[in-house]
Amino acid sequence: MKHFAITSILFLSFSVCHAQRLFDIPQSNNRVHKGFFLSMSGGANYSAIDADVKGQYGQSYTGIGPIMDLKIGGAIQENLILHATLITNFVSGPEITTNGQSQNTSDNWLIGEDFLGGGITYYTASNLFFSGSLGIGNYRIMDTTEETSVSSDGGLGVQLKAGKEWWVSRRWGLGFAFSYGRLKLTNTPGGGLEELMNSDNFGIHFNATLN
Repeated sequence: MKHFAITSILFLSFSVCHAQRLFDIPQSNNRVHKGFFLSMSGGANYSAIDADVKGQYGQSYTGIGPIMDLKIGGAIQENLILHATLITNFVSGPEITTNGQSQNTSDNWLIGEDFLGGGITYYTASNLFFSGSLGIGNYRIMDTTEETSVSSDGGLGVQLKAGKEWWVSRRWGLGFAFSYGRLKLTNTPGGGLEELMNSDNFGIHFNATLN
């Protein structure tokens, strides 16, 4: 599964560089982004999450899993978009390290993140885009066997995203993007503990935009 995900990321990276040649999509130089904006993307994400309780334990969770990204808003001027941002990702059966020692895990055990915020996206004349979002996020841990789920407290998160789209109709654009996300918070699981949690996420997306 891990080798398949890595191969998928490499394939998508190659496609970003050669998409116009691969799909032979004609370009229009007079189209601009204005009015209602809806951007949807899905792809693969590498996630590294650290959780530390000072003087007691330190854990890390790493792995590759799906990421989904939704942005909805409108243009405040041509090619400059103001939008709400919703992001979710998870890793099934992450690699777990506790105080430097590897732990056994199961594909029935998932760890992920949810993010809700707002941001700005800017498009160039060649339909390259650059996006930044700031908001509130939290971590969640799920056991699909026992159908249980636990969520952390909320904290500050950020996403930076850049990519390229090609117009495939009067209002629809398709393309690819890379993203980096970070979430940092202090969780209080009980017993007077304060758990410092932070993550780094590196994603590659297939993008579809209506504008």
